[in-house]
Amino acid sequence: LALVALLAAFPDRVALGQWYVGLELESARYGGSARDTSNGSGPPTFRPGDATMAGVRVERVMGRLGVAVRGSYGTPGLAAAGPDLTITDRSFGELIELATLFAVRVGGIGPSGAIRAEMGPALHLWDVGDERRSRIGALGALAYEWPVAGRFSGAIRLEGALSRSWFEDGDLPPEYERRVTWRYGVPLGLRYRL
Repeated sequence: LALVALLAAFPDRVALGQWYVGLELESARYGGSARDTSNGSGPPTFRPGDATMAGVRVERVMGRLGVAVRGSYGTPGLAAAGPDLTITDRSFGELIELATLFAVRVGGIGPSGAIRAEMGPALHLWDVGDERRSRIGALGALAYEWPVAGRFSGAIRLEGALSRSWFEDGDLPPEYERRVTWRYGVPLGLRYRL
């Protein structure tokens, strides 16, 4: 739907645009979600664990503008984190992230490298045991793209995402306060121009 709206808004650029399909591998780090407010004997925070995410990306680039749809999968699990120790249970906590990103070229490096700023909504589907929880959030990124060979190009992104806490009331002891869940990551991708 977002792609159709963008194409309708810029009909004169459709003929000039290029389609790309790519694969991405991301190292993701999570924070927030729940914090101990009592300074008790439990871990100071509970959050999703750090994870490696694998994704598929489809994008349309029209001059300086672009739009992309990305689906990613990983198993962050659940982490109990303190200042010097983090324990992660990866036996549950699968994550599917679906994002729509709108991009604008903000610069370049060399004759063919492009720097793009991207922003858009993200849907997080987190499996916790027998329950799937959904969270809507925002995702932003700064990307550098460069040609590799022929129709192939590479991309590296620095990205961050925010959503409301992935925990519900009653998930944790009462001394834990739910907080915003945030993530930062570095996806590395290879894409093919159709």
